[in-house]
Amino acid sequence: MRLHLALPALLALCLTLGPARAASPAEGATGEWRAARWGMTVDEVLRAFPGEATRLEPEQRLADGNTISAGIERHELGGQAFRVRFVFEGGKLALVSLVAGHEKFVGAEVFEALGKVLAERFGEPGTATRDDAFIDMRQVRWDRPRGRVDLKFIPGKIVILHSRPEPPGKGS
Repeated sequence: MRLHLALPALLALCLTLGPARAASPAEGATGEWRAARWGMTVDEVLRAFPGEATRLEPEQRLADGNTISAGIERHELGGQAFRVRFVFEGGKLALVSLVAGHEKFVGAEVFEALGKVLAERFGEPGTATRDDAFIDMRQVRWDRPRGRVDLKFIPGKIVILHSRPEPPGKGS
């Protein structure tokens, strides 16, 4: 899947993007995010988040051909401000990215606290990785019925990616 190959580039892009509303306890429990559903068009996403989501003009075209076409400027989760971006593949919603660290530096303690908030929602993560050979990088992943949730950290930034599930037979 092209989107899977683009996740590292998208993470780098998300870290350069610059916020998102209070989360309900069941938010994204399936892997989708709030009212967003995989395969929605930009217009459907905008209707699903009235008064919050806006069309990004111009949309941002990623190297893999996907586009960042809509966003929410401020969303709060676990007391942390996030900027939300909706990523479309072939005009259909494929990924929701929440990025923190655009307003102020975000430390590892925020990553740990958000991990607990997400674990309350999704259960224990399926995988957790850490690499501090060069820089402190951490990630936890939850595989849900209708998608995957990744919580990622590098000093100063946190990214939460909600992505559609891989088709059967594809590696993650």
